[in-house]
Amino acid sequence: MRIRSSFLLSATVTGFVRMLAATWRLRLHDEAQLLGPSSVRPLIWVFWHNRLLVIPIVWERFFRARKGYVLISRSRDGEILADVVKRFGGEPVRGSSSRGGASALRELQRRVLDGSDAYVTPDGPKGPRYSVGAGPLWLAQATGAPLLPVSMECSSCWRLGRWDGFIIPKPFAKIDVTLHSIHTVPPSLNDLAIKEEQERLRELMMSQTGRQ
Repeated sequence: MRIRSSFLLSATVTGFVRMLAATWRLRLHDEAQLLGPSSVRPLIWVFWHNRLLVIPIVWERFFRARKGYVLISRSRDGEILADVVKRFGGEPVRGSSSRGGASALRELQRRVLDGSDAYVTPDGPKGPRYSVGAGPLWLAQATGAPLLPVSMECSSCWRLGRWDGFIIPKPFAKIDVTLHSIHTVPPSLNDLAIKEEQERLRELMMSQTGRQ
C-alpha cells in the first residue's frame, strides 16, 4: 500500500511541476559555457536544496544529452523525490549525511568516473540552510571532475515551512538560472584548505542567492 501511495504521489508531483514549468519564463545564464561545443564532462552540479525543483526543468530544456545521477536522502520524502527524478529522466542515488552517505558518495564516484554527471545539494538533506558540506569537495577530489555551482532566483514563489524554505516558483514566474564558471578542486588539501574551499564555494553560490 505504501509503494502504491508513493507512486501516486510522485506522479501527482511530477504532473504539477510540469504544468507549472510550462508557464515559467526561464532564462539560463551560461557562464560555464556548457552549451558550447567544447563543454567539459563529466561535472558535479552543486545547488542549494531549496532550489532543487527547478533543476529537472533546466535539464529537460537544455541538457537532455547529459546523463546524470542525483544524490537523494533515504527518508520517506526522499523515496517520493527519487521517483520524481526518474520520471524526469534522472537516476537517483540514495544516501545522506546520516544514512548511507559514504556508500552513496562512492556510488556517485563510480558513476562520474564512468562519464556521467552528478547532482548534489551541499546543504541537504537537513541543513543548515546555505551551508556547504565536505561531500561535493570529496567527490571532486576522488574523481577529478570539476564542480559546477548553480544559482537560481525567481520573481515570485511559494516557500514551504521547513528547514530549507523550499521554493516553488509561482505560475508565470521569471526564473534566472546561473551556471557559474566551473570550479576545480585541488586533489590534495589539508583541513584548513578544505574549509576555505567550502567557504569559497558557498560565497560563490550565495552571490546570486536571496539571503532569506
